[in-house]
Amino acid sequence: MQNSVTSELSEDSIAARQRRTIIAATVGNVLEIYDFLAFAIFAVPISRAFFPAGDEYVALMLTFMTFAAGFVVRPLGAFILGRYADRVGRKRALSFTLLMMAFGTLVPAICPTYQAIGLAAPIILVLGRLIQGFSAGGEIGSNVAMLIESASKSNRVLFSSFQQVAQGGGVLVAGIIGLCLTQYFGDQKLLADYWRIAFLAGLLIGPVGWYIRRAIPETPEFERAAATGRQTTISFVAGIRTNSGRILIGIAIMVFWTVAAQVSNYFTTYAVRELHLPLLATYVGQIASGATLVVVCPIVGAFADKVGPFKPMAWGSALAGILAYPLFWILASHPSLGMLVTVQSIISLFLGLYAACAPLVISDIFPTHYRATGVGTSYALGVSIFGGLTPLIVTSLIHASGDKLIIGVYLSAAALLSLALIAFLARRKPR
Repeated sequence: MQNSVTSELSEDSIAARQRRTIIAATVGNVLEIYDFLAFAIFAVPISRAFFPAGDEYVALMLTFMTFAAGFVVRPLGAFILGRYADRVGRKRALSFTLLMMAFGTLVPAICPTYQAIGLAAPIILVLGRLIQGFSAGGEIGSNVAMLIESASKSNRVLFSSFQQVAQGGGVLVAGIIGLCLTQYFGDQKLLADYWRIAFLAGLLIGPVGWYIRRAIPETPEFERAAATGRQTTISFVAGIRTNSGRILIGIAIMVFWTVAAQVSNYFTTYAVRELHLPLLATYVGQIASGATLVVVCPIVGAFADKVGPFKPMAWGSALAGILAYPLFWILASHPSLGMLVTVQSIISLFLGLYAACAPLVISDIFPTHYRATGVGTSYALGVSIFGGLTPLIVTSLIHASGDKLIIGVYLSAAALLSLALIAFLARRKPR
């Protein structure tokens, strides 16, 4: 009888610990993702404030170059902060990345415009973006490691899916704030300077994130690895040499995930510039996209714990590969708020099928003592190569070709490439 009660209490304690971990990892990541993505969602007013080049296309391209700068330093953040997480723990690393992201968010919130201080304005903006990118590079690996290492064997995909839930939550929060600002101030004021309020709201990331994460325990799996001393003995060079093949596979897994995520974020610019929809409509579309990910990903994660992660990933990439171009054709032919919401929600559904499972697949490639570094590096390099350049590439392709539907071709190609990789990995998994 006593053993039964002890076992029940132990199970309750484990469940409570898991819930706290999910909340801490997800809520903190929602705020951090919001701060990082707000730059893309408010790209149009940012381009007018910091890059008034006299040419809307040039100003927008310079803004997306600044956006891409945040991805360029992500691998460096993943290496340095990932090693920090693998040495001292996931909890301390996650608290540190939150504070860095908050500092980087302060820059666009208060930096004077190009008209006020000239060339110094875009330089300061780029520096703030670099700080954000460095922080984000360390956040993802530690976050995924924290979630997966706190899970039970029966719910590992479900736990890992909350990483993408957090990303969807960040998009959702950004869309809601954008919608509220547009409704209250109107397009003209928002484009003028009131967009900065969105970044000021993002400064809550520091105290809120620190308060939530300070009380969570370290993961049991990391504590067991720490007891062996393995995570403190592997050198930087040895880690890269031993895990270079795993990192390459992780980067390949990122292709559709990151391209679809950045295409989703690009909808705000695409709808205004190419479809001539009002700003208000674009933020409603972002809300629909974020809400779809928040709802779909846990369902997919729970389902994948029963059937394996590769089937949902294959379905998501296959459907996107087939339907991406037709969806953009329909949207371009019938541009409206309802159609924008529908198309963004469908693309987010495809993304959710893939991205709910991808964190676990990448995580399982790496050993515990190198997990935060390996996952973070794979993710950072993947989004730097394929994701961060997506707005720049899509804008350039549309400008050069005059075809607004080429974005559908780009997304379809990324999806089909990932589908081929998933089919290859699924066959090799037993070995």
